[in-house]
Order: sequence, then C-alpha cells, then structure tokens
Amino acid sequence: MREDHTYSFYQGSGLLHPFEGRTEPIDPAEAKRQGKYTWAKAPRYEVDGLGYVPLEVGSLARQVVAGKPGEDWQDVDPLFSDIIAKKGPSVLVRALARLHEEAKLYRNVREWLGQIDLHDRFYIKPVEHEFGRGFGATKAARGALADWIVLENGKIANYQVVTPTAWNIGPRDSQDVNGPMEQAYVGTTIQDPSDPVELGHVARSFDSCLVCTVHAYDAKTGRQLGVYRIGETG
Repeated sequence: MREDHTYSFYQGSGLLHPFEGRTEPIDPAEAKRQGKYTWAKAPRYEVDGLGYVPLEVGSLARQVVAGKPGEDWQDVDPLFSDIIAKKGPSVLVRALARLHEEAKLYRNVREWLGQIDLHDRFYIKPVEHEFGRGFGATKAARGALADWIVLENGKIANYQVVTPTAWNIGPRDSQDVNGPMEQAYVGTTIQDPSDPVELGHVARSFDSCLVCTVHAYDAKTGRQLGVYRIGETG
C-alpha cells in the first residue's frame, strides 16, 4: 500500500507508505503550474507481478471478491458472478451491486443482532503507549477505509487516512496511470456536450456522496459545461 501525490495539491511526488505519508498542501495556483490538478491523493496497492496499481473499492469490488470460487468463507453469489462474467463492470452493474448488497446485508444484520449479549462487556479500556505505530482498516459502505498513526513521546507524530473516495477518484500517479473513476470516464459517450449528464451517472456509480456536486469543464477553453447538484432546486 502506497500513496502517490505527483498530481495532487501537496508537496512532493512519488510513492510513500502511509506511515511515512505527508499531507502538506500547497497553493492550488502554484500546484497547477506544476501540472497538479486535484486535492485527492492516488492510493496504489502492490499486486504480485503488476507492481503498485489503482484499485476500485465499494460494492462492485466486494461482489467480485465474494464471487471467488473455492473459498468456504466467501459470501458467494452465483447470480452476481454470472453478471460480472457476462457484462463486466459498468455504471449499471456498479449500481446493481450496491442494491444487491443491501439485501445481503439486511439478512446478515438480522443474524448479527441476534448474537448480541446485552449483559456482556461493551467497553475495554485501551492501553496508552508513548511510542508506536498503529494501523486499522474496515469496510465502510463506500469501500475500504484505513488509518495509520505514529506516536512519539505520547503525541501524534503522523496520521494518515486513506478513504474509499480516494481509492476511487484518485488522480494519475507518477507513471501516468489513471485512477479508477478517471479510467471509467475514458471513452464515455456524451450525447449532449452542453449538458453532459453522463458524467454525473459515472460519478454516482462510484460514490453516491461525491456526486452531490459534479462540475464539467471544457479542457480546451476552461468553460464550465454543467453543474449537477443533488437535492437542490432553483
């Protein structure tokens, strides 16, 4: 696991492990002169034989992983495995994965609630350390979420968080490899360039929160083509 901020509005470039990560912002105007274009960093995961690569996270990724055969602990679903095999990833399949997962989680939550012992301990006091490194990861609704912390002299010396949004919307890296959402936009058909609603559909399929405000610009002229806000009128 590494983060790359070659194209992010932060100092430096290249890959850094979160324990050594830096989040030192620079003025966006200066950043743009350096070719940077976003506040998001570019998380990359090391895959054997492929090096550090961008990965999509979220409902679609979880459904694909759950469909791996031969693993007893997997929540295998033949229906969705068949959809992935025949249709591959798309806006429709990504949205379907989110809806499909909700039904599965409803069943699991009912089972988990029945396992709660209301008379058992609900809090265990943690041990406080003067020095050390800590790492925590969980599966948030929008995808993989992880935090890294470094303690020195009883104080936080460094803290980094890699959010699901960063995984999906992260920019190009030092090898000029696009992030997942960027790659999804490549080749997307726009019916009406003056009203590119398709861009909002792609963003929403990855991240239902991110699409609250999506801005579309003409890269050649800088002219704003459209703004899409959810839940607003007027």
